[in-house]
Amino acid sequence: MTERTEAALRARIDELMKAGVSADMKTLDGIYHDDIVVMDLSIDGRLVTLTKTDFMSMLEQTFRGKNPADHMWAKIHSVTVSGDRGHVLISRKIPVGGPNMMIDLSIDFIFEDGRWQVTREVNFSRPDAAAA
Repeated sequence: MTERTEAALRARIDELMKAGVSADMKTLDGIYHDDIVVMDLSIDGRLVTLTKTDFMSMLEQTFRGKNPADHMWAKIHSVTVSGDRGHVLISRKIPVGGPNMMIDLSIDFIFEDGRWQVTREVNFSRPDAAAA
């Protein structure tokens, strides 16, 4: 993960997904930048903005006691790297806020302190039709 390549960023996304659905707070703390901002826009137009602490707390509550393998579905649409900046566009099916939701995530990364860190997530959430 110490390279500024698309392959290294893709590996970081895999690590992020596994840590998130496993409620691995230590790993997430190293992936999420201290100044991360997470914005989630729901299908009804409600915007929720979270800080690192609030977002990590929500993930911990959401995935505590759940089987991580049940929540690894993902479709990566794009991974790009330009110098020390990276971007990933990905869709996930995860139970954030209750039932499974289809979430499209636009994730901005910075390569800082020898690793890729998430600086911003902009998410669009809607009910997962397959789960409904």
